[in-house]
Amino acid sequence: MKAERNDEQILVRLPARIKSLVETGARCEGMTTQEWVREAMQSRLGLVNVCPGCSFVNAGRAKYCSECGMALGESKREIYREWMLSQIREEFGEEGV
Repeated sequence: MKAERNDEQILVRLPARIKSLVETGARCEGMTTQEWVREAMQSRLGLVNVCPGCSFVNAGRAKYCSECGMALGESKREIYREWMLSQIREEFGEEGV
């Protein structure tokens, strides 16, 4: 069993109502709460579009930065996505991705 490393985890306190909704969503899809949250996070990664000039987070389909106007063709989006996936792989193994 892999030892937990709390310094690399994201801990979130949820209001009871939100926690209940997350647990219900996971149950409805036949998943553990952890699996459901992991899948939800991964599906959101495609929406991240960070400006390479000013690091502003733009809408996923934006072609130009809303903050500085720079073209986002060379966005850090893919770099960020790969970094996030590597963090998930490291924490949960290949089957977690």
